[in-house]
Amino acid sequence: MSPNPSGDLALFRHRVRDLVKRPLVTCGVSASAVEVARRLSRDGVGSVVVIGADGGAVGIVTDRDLRRKVVEEARDPGAVDAASIMSSPLVTIRPSAFAFEAVLEMTRRHIRHLVVVDDGRPIGVVSSRDVLVLSTTHPVILAREIGRAVTLDALADLARRITELVRGLVDDGGTAYDVAQIVAELNDRLVLRILGLSLEALEAAGEVPPPVPWCWIALGSEARREQTLRTDQDNALIYGDPPDDLAEPAARFYRRFAEEAIAGLVRVGFPPCPGGSMASNPRWCQPLAEWTRYFREWMTTASPTNVLDASIYFDLRPLAGATELAASLTEVVRAEAPQRRRFLETIATDVVSRPVPLTLLGNVRVSRRGPHPGAVDVKGAGSLQLVGAARLLALQLGLGETNTIERYRAAAHAGALGADVGEITDAFQHLMRLRLRHQLEQIERGDAPDNLVTPDALSHADALLFRDALRTVRRVQASIRERFATDFVR
Repeated sequence: MSPNPSGDLALFRHRVRDLVKRPLVTCGVSASAVEVARRLSRDGVGSVVVIGADGGAVGIVTDRDLRRKVVEEARDPGAVDAASIMSSPLVTIRPSAFAFEAVLEMTRRHIRHLVVVDDGRPIGVVSSRDVLVLSTTHPVILAREIGRAVTLDALADLARRITELVRGLVDDGGTAYDVAQIVAELNDRLVLRILGLSLEALEAAGEVPPPVPWCWIALGSEARREQTLRTDQDNALIYGDPPDDLAEPAARFYRRFAEEAIAGLVRVGFPPCPGGSMASNPRWCQPLAEWTRYFREWMTTASPTNVLDASIYFDLRPLAGATELAASLTEVVRAEAPQRRRFLETIATDVVSRPVPLTLLGNVRVSRRGPHPGAVDVKGAGSLQLVGAARLLALQLGLGETNTIERYRAAAHAGALGADVGEITDAFQHLMRLRLRHQLEQIERGDAPDNLVTPDALSHADALLFRDALRTVRRVQASIRERFATDFVR
């Protein structure tokens, strides 16, 4: 189901200030739990903001805090003060922020209340209940249900509801970037729950994990938070370098863990990667030292295979476990990639050599023959080029961002863009949105989603935006060609 775009509230049209319906209820840090409970009841609210000696907000006490930290722990409510049961530090949001940003923040942090702060002063509280009316399939509720699921079948049902949510968010005017942020959070929660169930299954089978830390990483579009629908898996597993006597047991356990997790992901609805870029592939389930060797070899020997591997594995984001293992690899890339000129030139050549389907007059060119006459592969026509150029700039500049739009903004801030950053990010978003709408229509018809859009079937406005987006891709390629002198690379 889709949210009602004509309702009083819509995720992408209304601001947080529109959601603040009640006066702010506050208390001092020394107020007792009894007093806090009375204020909750008297004012009919779900939270009280705790004010410090300087008049600023220092925490929040919710009805849930009272139940968990006072009632369930059998503490004396008259002797417990607000300072000892409040949630702190506060998670705040601006009144001018869109309602979508509040939903994203709640989903990301797994919380139910945000304190609205204007010019440093709290003016109200927004709860998940306040934004519940914005969507029949609500991200915060989905996140909560995913965390509580105890079977893969239950998670598979929730994964299907994420697709319903995507359709609703798109219909309600969300940009592809905004939708992808929400979906990334929910997909992350699905993966985390599957990892948890996998470890429980191994424990039930009598398999004991070795005392070696591990980290599950997302790769590719999932790592970049650009996966709006569930596509092929791209993931890997890193574990700490074990002592010699634990090397074999660690390898055996983590490969078993990876196989269990990948099977769970497939069952929930994440298709396996045809190229085998998954943690269940022994090559991509390795100790940190081996991963570090991979990364350095790819940067040192710029063969086509190594460049392809780098394009997949250098876009990484830790999802679970010891995140410092992933951070170690990221730091290797940030420190060493800027010095690998040959490596960067090879990537640049790949970016500029990918054809953009435009005629000499700058119009969209389609093939009238072949298996898909009149269609254009939107991903291959421009998205891959923009993703690749952003990755290249991030590697050259040692940037920490993984998202394509955030990489362009960071590169622009560093003065490294030869084109307008707004024009580039708008082009990327339009290509993402075209692809997403096309795939949602295919899913609704019961067809397998692909990237083949028919320009003649687009509205006049979308067709013009498509053409302009591809022209922007050409300009980005020209900028990369000049920056890396790819015409002279041999």
